Amino acid sequence: MTVLVDTSGLLFALLAPERLSPRARRVLEDRSSALVWSVASTWEVVVKARLGKLDLGGDVASVLGEQILRMGMRILPVEQAHTLRVASLPEVEWHDAQGSPRRHADPFDRLLVAQALAEGLAILTPDDQFDRYPVVRVW
Repeated sequence: MTVLVDTSGLLFALLAPERLSPRARRVLEDRSSALVWSVASTWEVVVKARLGKLDLGGDVASVLGEQILRMGMRILPVEQAHTLRVASLPEVEWHDAQGSPRRHADPFDRLLVAQALAEGLAILTPDDQFDRYPVVRVW
């Protein structure tokens, strides 16, 4: 199985492995799984760290680089076709618990969906917002 690992998936593996689902843990530990890491997720980690919303316990570049290497992930660059694919994604809308309309506007998530669709990848993520798109979510 070739799987695009979402930012949350990698951060759970690194910082809170007990939060991984049994299936996610199996996929991450199975050496026959082909794991992929998007440059978009690297950008998201850097942004969150700079904003003080994420502490990796060390230099972001070093910690992230070591984890990607340890997990044997292939790096997926952001291509022009990926960014253009975002424009064709459906506008996902739902109602929250209070009945207010909400839209899934997270640009990092939408880019990962576009990359997964363009590259034929499943996405390993706990985020059920991905279920609103035509991608296979592994969790």
